[in-house]
Amino acid sequence: MRGNKICIGIVFFSVLSLFSGCSNKPTTTEIKVVFPNHVWNRFAPMDATFEIVDVNKTYEIAVGLSVVNGFEWDNVPIEMVITSPDGQQNIVNRTIAVKKDGNYVGEAFGDVWATKLVVYKEKQFSEAGTYSIYIENRTQYYELYKTESLSFGVHPTKKQRK
Repeated sequence: MRGNKICIGIVFFSVLSLFSGCSNKPTTTEIKVVFPNHVWNRFAPMDATFEIVDVNKTYEIAVGLSVVNGFEWDNVPIEMVITSPDGQQNIVNRTIAVKKDGNYVGEAFGDVWATKLVVYKEKQFSEAGTYSIYIENRTQYYELYKTESLSFGVHPTKKQRK
């Protein structure tokens, strides 16, 4: 009798794990790169991948930059390249505002200031699959000192694609 209960338990958990393995993939992606010694080298880009599962949704795409007190520049120009599963590239050049009138913008966390740039409010993707993201510091400086981290986020918006 005890053997039957163990067998039933094994079958139950096997079926449960099978169904949980078939669950939807997450629709939100957060990628963060922390720079060693608070230095973002111009030739050390963020290079990562993310999944798009539901092409019927629209997505907000944002880039975040965290800097340490003493960061010298007001703005940081970036180049962002999103490559689709079929190899098409979407290249975007934007500027992340760090200071305005000499004062940091964004949220303070001790001596770190975090700012966010929404690149797309309602981005539509034409195909599901693995996309790659490449973000490069486009300043004229080889090293951007007092830069703590760079983040990239993809979040579904409330609006459905038409």
